[in-house]
Amino acid sequence: MPRTVSATEAKNRLGAIIGWVLAHKDEVIVESHGEPKVVMMHFEEYEELKNLKEQARRRAALEALRGLRQKVLERNRDLTPEEADLLAERLSREIVEDMAQEGKIEFEK
Repeated sequence: MPRTVSATEAKNRLGAIIGWVLAHKDEVIVESHGEPKVVMMHFEEYEELKNLKEQARRRAALEALRGLRQKVLERNRDLTPEEADLLAERLSREIVEDMAQEGKIEFEK
């Protein structure tokens, strides 16, 4: 169960609080004026939390891309495969030209 301390106590007893977090592998919530402000936790737990957040971010991005793909498919149902290839080639060329103009890529001469 997480422990709660005031910011003053955290400042005055930082070493002891770090020791408690390491020994109990639990969190310490630091409050200021009765409001939770930060959490101290074991570094391994922090790494796990960071990885979970990254996985969630990637899942959300993938879901957004899938939704976008579905919208594109619905909008372009009337395109033949040849028309789709020509459109993709044109868009790719425009993107490369824009990147070259912005100095993001250079071509060897």
